[in-house]
Amino acid sequence: MRITKLTSVGFCLNGALGSGKYDDISIAEVKKRIEQGDVFNYLESVLGHDVDLTLLSPGDKAELLKEWQDLALAVDEGRKMCVDRNGLCLLVAYLLEGIQRRQDHNEPIPGHRPTR
Repeated sequence: MRITKLTSVGFCLNGALGSGKYDDISIAEVKKRIEQGDVFNYLESVLGHDVDLTLLSPGDKAELLKEWQDLALAVDEGRKMCVDRNGLCLLVAYLLEGIQRRQDHNEPIPGHRPTR
């Protein structure tokens, strides 16, 4: 999955978080939804138009869900990711972790020259 998809989802979640309308979404609730496998449906139902997940294919969602399930089981989010209060913050942190894991594995964009 391209990093641009991860950052796009991260921007949407960050915007929803910044609105202040979703301060009551707990880490426990998000982790429960991740464990149950319905986190994307949950986000769409709770956030409505404040999130756009249409750029994620079913395969992308399956990939992210598996990754998030692994992170939810293995990572102390407070210690490693500095997240201790909000479930949307947790998802943004998971997306950042996913970006770190993929940074060297993206295919080049056709016709694009890196600016390094």
